[in-house]
Amino acid sequence: MAMRIRRRTMLLSGVVAAMAAGGALAVSRVRKPDAGFLGDSLPVADVPAPTDRPVEVVYCAGWDSSARAPVSPISESVARAQDAAGGQYAAVLLVDGVARMVVEVCWSAHHAELWHIDAAGRRYRGVAYRRWPDGQLRLFEVRSWNYAGQDTPEFHGDEPTFEARVWRDATAAIETVGIMAVLPDRKVQTSRAWSNWPERVRPPENVAVPTISDWPRLAGMTGPITVRSGPTRTPAAFPWQPPRPLQPRHVTETVTDGSRFRTQGGRVLTIKRVPAGTIRLPSGRLLVADPAWLHTDPKPFATTVPPGTYQVDVFQVAENEKPLTNAACRVTVKDVPVRSWHLALRDGDQELALGNGESFGNPVDTATLALVDAASATAYPQAEVDAAMDDNAPYSTISAKDTDMIIVPGWSDGSFPVWLGYADNGALGCFVLDLLTPELATAQPHG
Repeated sequence: MAMRIRRRTMLLSGVVAAMAAGGALAVSRVRKPDAGFLGDSLPVADVPAPTDRPVEVVYCAGWDSSARAPVSPISESVARAQDAAGGQYAAVLLVDGVARMVVEVCWSAHHAELWHIDAAGRRYRGVAYRRWPDGQLRLFEVRSWNYAGQDTPEFHGDEPTFEARVWRDATAAIETVGIMAVLPDRKVQTSRAWSNWPERVRPPENVAVPTISDWPRLAGMTGPITVRSGPTRTPAAFPWQPPRPLQPRHVTETVTDGSRFRTQGGRVLTIKRVPAGTIRLPSGRLLVADPAWLHTDPKPFATTVPPGTYQVDVFQVAENEKPLTNAACRVTVKDVPVRSWHLALRDGDQELALGNGESFGNPVDTATLALVDAASATAYPQAEVDAAMDDNAPYSTISAKDTDMIIVPGWSDGSFPVWLGYADNGALGCFVLDLLTPELATAQPHG
């Protein structure tokens, strides 16, 4: 097996302890913002003042910043149909003939975002909302870009200059506001209370889901509204994509012995199944966590199984019959064909808290993960756990009185999701720990 990147020296402060104690974190949010306070030095964008000037609405597929024009205008009736069906559409809001805002909507992704447009026709401040099951639209995040000059392209750079993410609990109550900012000499992360919002004006935090006619009002435009006529054809393509959490990628193939992948570089990789025995789950609550942090009481998955003994398999990526690394670990609940994959959640996890490409993962700082019954997570001598973590075998098993711990080495530190595999009849077939191995990151099933 390929050598793993490991950090066995861990401190009880900072990121690692926070991740272990907090359980699941978003994949791209594995660092917890520090508690620093930056005063008024954050590079927030200007928040336009409300206006009572007349507003013209152009429904369309999106906005073209280069042409400074709507893309594929549509009629109001088409926009209403898209809104009702959960499809994509956009609305460009013009004041005195100048585009001031574009609204992007896709209810199937629970998403709406209001973008302010600058004098160069660039979107520079986005206020994103999530549609919750109770019919409320709740603030998700604000992102803004400070452009160096009039010719700087829209969204120049790898990330926004400023970002404020609103973190909520399962009841939608705001817990804190996480902040990322790019300063002249460094990037910083911090957090604040909602009452200490960093911009001059706090956006509306919780509103009823607007009709398509209400977007100007949410944008602070209270003047008379007219709608420009447009074609009655639904656009064939859109210049933007709604954010979606991390999606399962070839999970079925990754846990199928003998399946093959071809990388973008032409390498052919093969999946090899390694039977890992069984795991006893006397409480039926599976916990997946860093074995060095089980003492911090991480949370098990909300989906439970009947107490019992379950088959475990590790799946390795191999090239020319040589194993490279572990790719996944499966706990089989029922031997049924899996038809769909869904992210495993813990109590309190809310998928609406995830941004684009994010997931609730299992943070690790030892390049190793343990699968264990939640009620028995601390029943194992630390010396045995440490010895198993140092073993370069595809897996190690430690047994206690009536339960087992399966320790699986990964390829690096990070945060790794678990997928639930369901049959057509809704029966839970398995849990799959996805190690997101780089070898398969862009590879496609082959043959």
